Amino acid sequence: MKKTKKAILVFVLFAVFSSFAACGENEKKPDSGAAGDDLAENADAGTNEEPQIDFASLPAADYGGADFNIANLSGYDWCDTTLDVEAEETGDILNDAIYKRNQAVAEKYNVKLNFIDIPHSQISGKVKNQMLAGASEYEMMQAPMRYDVMPLSVDNFIADANKLDQSGLLDLSNPWWDQFANSSMSICKKIFYLFGDFTLADKEYSTAILFNAAMQKEYGMPDFYQIVREGDWTLDTMLGFMRTATKDLDGDGKWTKEDQFGLVSNVNSSHQLFYGMGETMVKKDGDDVPYWVIGEEAFIYAYDKVWQFLHTDNAAFDAMSNGSHQDEMFADGKALFDCTLLAAVRAPKTTSMRGVDFEFGLLPSPKLDASQERYYNYLDYSTPCMAIINNDGERLACSAQILEALNARSGEVQQTYMQYALPLKYFRDEQSFEMFDIMMSHRIFDIAGVYNWGGFVDKIRADLSGKKPDTLVSCIEANLSKAQMAMEETLGKILD
Repeated sequence: MKKTKKAILVFVLFAVFSSFAACGENEKKPDSGAAGDDLAENADAGTNEEPQIDFASLPAADYGGADFNIANLSGYDWCDTTLDVEAEETGDILNDAIYKRNQAVAEKYNVKLNFIDIPHSQISGKVKNQMLAGASEYEMMQAPMRYDVMPLSVDNFIADANKLDQSGLLDLSNPWWDQFANSSMSICKKIFYLFGDFTLADKEYSTAILFNAAMQKEYGMPDFYQIVREGDWTLDTMLGFMRTATKDLDGDGKWTKEDQFGLVSNVNSSHQLFYGMGETMVKKDGDDVPYWVIGEEAFIYAYDKVWQFLHTDNAAFDAMSNGSHQDEMFADGKALFDCTLLAAVRAPKTTSMRGVDFEFGLLPSPKLDASQERYYNYLDYSTPCMAIINNDGERLACSAQILEALNARSGEVQQTYMQYALPLKYFRDEQSFEMFDIMMSHRIFDIAGVYNWGGFVDKIRADLSGKKPDTLVSCIEANLSKAQMAMEETLGKILD
């Protein structure tokens, strides 16, 4: 790709990445305004728009060199959770962008930023125990939504960012916040899960479909990218290609990890296909209160469609349930498609695509059918997010101001991430950027997966990947009442 063309592409993608909540014609766009609406910079242009908001325009403060502690999950190797780097610039431009951001915020507010690594399975326990003892040593945290932030939010250890926004301590309408994500994950008009430019983790935890471009050419398949562009990338279209690529390589008449499949996945990834149809397990009413839609006709139809997709002609293979991993099998050239996370493309500590000797590409999750208005890509409930610890008022004000600044100063980090980490090291063709744009612009969230009331979501997910057909109705009958009671208990705590 020519340098000029790449530079233009990266610039466009950066603009989209910072504003993906506003892209497209999404009917779920929040009322608070588009995440990436451009603000006029030139007052002489004859418009009444306000000047562009940026880091430099944020009010400064002097906190006297106080420690500002941020708990960050460690050992979460599925995505890039980096918030801090070594105290010296190394020449690695992503490393240096992160370093310069943290230095700029520390200097503007005269604080000492301390990033404290804690195993992800221990963060919630540490915060809770400290709060029960009288105070937390942490001001904020980056941690997985379901496993750490959710239990703390229910027990009132996480600050309501919407309240901080209304009081003027945060401004969630600023372009460095992901308004669509924040509003999608709100509950009872409270926001505990925060998504913005400060982190890379939630971008990498978005689900993706990888495809083996060498296998695509071998079987004379058409241009998958063009199919996506034309709006015809559907479950049925994908299944047709999967059937063609499925082969009993060892000829033993059994379907094992030694064979070749159209699609490899696992119980944790296959349900991304369901969300690709735009369905969720709960929706929210006008008061932002969730309610189950799991028994409605559209949900049942989508569930059945995906179940049939995963169980037709052995074209799809649950790798993890059969002694392997879908990314390993894909990297070994044993699958045309891989249901995985974007992080698999570049994850530094897990099986990744960096060492494969064939060309591969990136696709969004397929539609239900061509009439579906847009593509949807699921953001998993294990995704890390930011959360502010519910300390006293003075500490909350400081936390809100620092987090706002960290997000505002992260534009260079996000740009460098796309310009350096993704294209120069991990993406194999420029069309993958176009697909990446679609994925980031069309993410879908399901708050039911985060709270997993009554274990219902996990049961539905297991049934979807299981081999027994027609289990959805019996699963609903056996579990919906329990799940409803668990939901009501959570809502009672949150509203109290």
